[in-house]
Amino acid sequence: MSHKTEIMTAVGTLACAVGIGFVMQSGEVAELRYGSATTSVENIKAQSALSLERAAPADLEIANDEPVLDVSGITLTSAEVAAPQILPSRQEPVDIATALISSLEKPAAPETHPQLVCPVKMTVEPHAAAMVKLSLTAPCMQNERVTVSHNGLQFTETTSDTGGLDVAVPAMSERAEFSVAFANGHSVDAIAQVPGVALYDRVAVQWQGADTVQIHAREFGASYGDAGHVWAGAARDVSAVVDGRGGFLTRHGDSSADDGLMIEVYTYPSELTAAQNALELSVETEVTNKNCGREVEAKALKLVAGAVLPIKALSLAVPGCDAIGDFLVLNNPLQDLTVASN
Repeated sequence: MSHKTEIMTAVGTLACAVGIGFVMQSGEVAELRYGSATTSVENIKAQSALSLERAAPADLEIANDEPVLDVSGITLTSAEVAAPQILPSRQEPVDIATALISSLEKPAAPETHPQLVCPVKMTVEPHAAAMVKLSLTAPCMQNERVTVSHNGLQFTETTSDTGGLDVAVPAMSERAEFSVAFANGHSVDAIAQVPGVALYDRVAVQWQGADTVQIHAREFGASYGDAGHVWAGAARDVSAVVDGRGGFLTRHGDSSADDGLMIEVYTYPSELTAAQNALELSVETEVTNKNCGREVEAKALKLVAGAVLPIKALSLAVPGCDAIGDFLVLNNPLQDLTVASN
């Protein structure tokens, strides 16, 4: 009977130890997961190991003076999980809100002035008597004022209703560079090779505005009105030099353009320069109610043996309006600048 009692006591002691160990393990896991304000993880592990050691021998008795782990007040918690959000199904209708139409007037769009992109083309081709045919095409530059420039020569022209311009210009050099400038600042350039320039000499007079300046050439001793008198009223053409009859005169510029640049050019074979008393030149202007009592300004250029001489300024002091109808004559404009009145 005593022996049975000892066995039962040992079995009960072992069961208590196992139960305590289970509680300790559960408490350890709870404390590790959620934390504790009083018991650390190290204390839990130490107490659990001590309980297991005491439970191992069947005849081990617990001393009264050893502390016993008192496990109480453990509350298991769990994290709160939010309820899943239910998203709308794709089949559900979607409400579309529309803004009310304003009764206010729309603001006016800012006024713009786009710059036109216009294809501008210019060609220059040499022709007889060292003349150059200049052709300009500018479709969106109709009736536009332009300035033609070439080696000291400048004159004003106006494009046609279709933006075209065709003029013949005397070449002043073998490598003839031409430029046409528009009023908006745009310009176009071209170059022509003119090998026959050295065969001809040229005299050019340039002026600006409504004044009319004239070149008069009298060939081989001719008087005014004779066949050898070449001027704007009897200008001839390039056939004169081809046939050997003498020179010809060309006028360049649009006389209807306000304050435009105008030029007259007399072209003659270079042999006439070498022949004595073969040519007499003069620059003349008529006294009118537009120029009487003031000065007429002009410039003279001369091409000799393919080289352009320096430009010379010409000044003609026009007499008072009582001399209307008279002519001012500037003889030998590139040499003797004396003015005679006829």
